[in-house]
Amino acid sequence: IVNVRRNLTILDMFGPPKTNAGIRTVTLLQPALEALKEQYKLTGHHRKSEITFYHREYGRTEKQKLHFVFMPRVCNGKQKPYYSVSSLGARWNAAVKRAGIRRRNPYHTRHTFACWLLTAGANPAFIASQMGHETAQMVYEIYGMWIDDMNDEQVAMLNARLS
Repeated sequence: IVNVRRNLTILDMFGPPKTNAGIRTVTLLQPALEALKEQYKLTGHHRKSEITFYHREYGRTEKQKLHFVFMPRVCNGKQKPYYSVSSLGARWNAAVKRAGIRRRNPYHTRHTFACWLLTAGANPAFIASQMGHETAQMVYEIYGMWIDDMNDEQVAMLNARLS
């Protein structure tokens, strides 16, 4: 699992997620868990780094010590112990170009994740909790067309389970 408790803004400031629902526990799928275990072998031995956390209340800050999973200084000697938002964007754009796919914003991976989970038959309430939505309503509103497309599969699944 991964506990989401803070975000890094484009202004390079750490703060809470946009909503209280954004503070959440994400259950990782096995491939993601394995990738993080491999990354830990590279960065798990590094010391914690101090950041300033900006609370929602204006002017309220707190020093926090964090262990970053992905650390640019391990790769290229930079001083920051974490990747900036703009740095991630540049790496993302390069990867998309190398893959030969149409330009997409990294934010679109949220939509891909939700669509794949829906297609695999995941419960919309579970998807909402993983993505930081207050309720499943957001999943129904944004991805309703995928849910409707699965009606035939749902009937077959129910017939198989209830017969």
